[in-house]
Amino acid sequence: MANTTATADAPRKPKSKSKSRNREGIPLFHWLTRNWLWDTFILLCIIANAAILGYDAHFGEAGPYHHQIDDWNTYFLFIFTGELVFEFLAQGPRKYFRNGWNVFDVIVVGLSYIAVSPAISALRTLRVVRVFRLVSAVPQMRRVVEALFGAMPGILASFAILSVVFYIAAVMGTTLFHTDPGFKDLGASLISLFALSQFDGWGDTIARLQGHNPYAWVFVIGFTIIAAFAVLNLFIGVIVEAVQAAPQEELKDEIEEVQEEVEVIQEAQEDAAVLQRRILDELRALRAEVATLRGGEPPPSA
Repeated sequence: MANTTATADAPRKPKSKSKSRNREGIPLFHWLTRNWLWDTFILLCIIANAAILGYDAHFGEAGPYHHQIDDWNTYFLFIFTGELVFEFLAQGPRKYFRNGWNVFDVIVVGLSYIAVSPAISALRTLRVVRVFRLVSAVPQMRRVVEALFGAMPGILASFAILSVVFYIAAVMGTTLFHTDPGFKDLGASLISLFALSQFDGWGDTIARLQGHNPYAWVFVIGFTIIAAFAVLNLFIGVIVEAVQAAPQEELKDEIEEVQEEVEVIQEAQEDAAVLQRRILDELRALRAEVATLRGGEPPPSA
């Protein structure tokens, strides 16, 4: 029995953090919230809620279904709250709040509860914030939003360059064409230059400026090439690059999830192997004790 006791009391190999992290959630809720029926049901609820909010906003309190829509808004709010609870139980506290989209859903649903209060009618407009749940419910939309956030440093850098270009052009335009109403001061020049960058009234502006300065076309065309064609296209390039990189990040997350599931299976196999060794040791010890009680020699160990 000493050998059995030593084997049973042997120190177990410490579990890794990833293995213990997988055990946080409740398996039943994990199974419930990880299937296409659940995702489809929540997506349809979000779309239906958005549709009735638009209908109610169009017809107002005089609409024939205004009170029914208020009731259904409450029902949808309860459904979304139940979804958050189920997801929380399925993932566990640490994994749940580590996901930024879960925090986003909690904020949206919390704002919806504020909108339920009839004390301030303006708060009722916050009900439409629930439509943002459509972004977190559709993976393709999440990918685009994540790409935008990932591209934020490049977007800010492009915006800084564009701001410098606009400021220089506004100072030059105000100095050169201060007699024109569109360039009478720095603020008016910035508004006119923004319209030019969007090609809004481009021909009318350049024709008007030509009356004061025959070389105004040089300024307008130069600004348009730099601002509209060069700098603004930097935004598109940065965003496109980020969107292309988003599927790779999503693939990495899926690989990590698969690795975590494999680690759970390996842990279960290790536990089964330890249990099997314990059972074999117990059987050997029992055979030795039976042989001793019968007065015979103990059988050789297998």
